[in-house]
Amino acid sequence: MTLPPRPWIIGHRGAAGVRHENTLESFRRAIEEGADWLELDVQLSADGELAVVHDWDLRRLAGAALVVESAAWSDLSAVALRSSGGETPRIPRLAEVLSLLPDGLPLNVELKRRGADRARFAEAVLATCAAREPLLFSSFDWPLLAELHRRAPHAWVAPLASRWPGRLLEAGRDLRAWSLHAHRRIATRSLVEQASEAGRRVLVYTVNEASEAARFFALGVSGVFTDFPGRLREALRNTP
Repeated sequence: MTLPPRPWIIGHRGAAGVRHENTLESFRRAIEEGADWLELDVQLSADGELAVVHDWDLRRLAGAALVVESAAWSDLSAVALRSSGGETPRIPRLAEVLSLLPDGLPLNVELKRRGADRARFAEAVLATCAAREPLLFSSFDWPLLAELHRRAPHAWVAPLASRWPGRLLEAGRDLRAWSLHAHRRIATRSLVEQASEAGRRVLVYTVNEASEAARFFALGVSGVFTDFPGRLREALRNTP
């Protein structure tokens, strides 16, 4: 399995700065802009479908009161998301996104869970993603990653954290994580060095400015998640 050379520019929810986040249109745009990886969010609907959506409910995205984990897929898929462009985007299934991606394009699936059954969620995700490589699962729900790893010991997993870098390092150790995903405010030289000593990469979210991305890359960060993959790459080319 071959990965692109580091450091990586990772399309956050596709190209969320220019297309509606976590939609097929957004993923197509990120691919067109040459993202090294794609990142998306997945939740388990009430009837067991894997919905590609970040928020717990659809108020921000569509002005709808639907709670993703409590809703049936037929209701979620019927909602037209707000858009400033001409398209009328909708929430896709994870399987739809996987069918869109070119072979070999690395994908980071962030598992979003509030009350869904962990075993059911892990089983559904592993079944849907069985033929996909390279593939990385990340989550703020570290027990969910442990459940997934129990079922698929060779799966790549990555704990997410916005605080407590020491706990993030411990979670990486306990989960035998492939990488650690850190909010930019905790992505320090110390974190990167300690992760590297343990054989783990650090990926940082969400970075949209070239000067900040260059600073993280200088620390040894392996990649950054960005809403503007094409713009960031071009800006980095012009950054001294």
